[in-house]
Amino acid sequence: MSIEVRKLGDALLAEVVGVDISKPLPEEARKDVYQAFLDNVVLVFRDQPLTAAGMVQFAESFGRLEPHITKKYNHPEFDQLIVLTNQNEKGEVDPFESKRGNKWHTDMCYREVPARATSLHTLQIPDAGGDTLFANMYRALEAMPASLRSRLEGRKATFRYGGRAADGQARLEKNEQQAPLVAHPIVKPHTDTRRHSVFVNPAHTVGVVGMDDGEALELLEETYAWCMRPEFRARHKWRFGDTVIWDNRCAWHKATGDNPLRQPRRFLRATVADN
Repeated sequence: MSIEVRKLGDALLAEVVGVDISKPLPEEARKDVYQAFLDNVVLVFRDQPLTAAGMVQFAESFGRLEPHITKKYNHPEFDQLIVLTNQNEKGEVDPFESKRGNKWHTDMCYREVPARATSLHTLQIPDAGGDTLFANMYRALEAMPASLRSRLEGRKATFRYGGRAADGQARLEKNEQQAPLVAHPIVKPHTDTRRHSVFVNPAHTVGVVGMDDGEALELLEETYAWCMRPEFRARHKWRFGDTVIWDNRCAWHKATGDNPLRQPRRFLRATVADN
């Protein structure tokens, strides 16, 4: 099997062509796809609708799957999947659900072992809007001014689901609110490539170990402003039949939240563990 990797963005994001992800990947193809994942940070496979079982099979080719921290979105048949949607229990487009994921973040960074990857597969997308942005934290660190990088090196940040946002914490399940803070290096080595990247984000980072709150916030805000620069970013416009997988160890992502027609948006989502 011969695959082709077509770069869609300079900083990150590529389309993989020539592989049928609805079937188990031959070992050689799996290795090639995984290398493309490491090289490009975000991969998209187009025009290949998947069943829930097919989504599990595809995501498992990148590693062991783990359940998400929130339970109410669980897929009814597959514990490894959640159904990500902007609809409430009544099937209505919900303002709160529409805002989920609209801040730059890294999935599962609040776990002792952060996730390796996240994958989304389209079930229903709006006629307009609903794009996803990605940012390359390798690039952000490598281009970072030495004066800022020197203030981050050797320090750890603290994380929890929902970060500092009081309004976000109010909507969390009780067991999630009580979760202890987890600390990770701000400049963190990738478990496969060993390259270093920035590992803090606006949504789930709380503070910096050993710094008072005001000083930590100032440093974090300066870091976020740098990491949000356009040259580190790419934008994915969803099409029906898209499956996207990205490397949580070195990328930020966020939903654009633009849904002018207020139409439903539904995805299958899988999280790949890094152990």
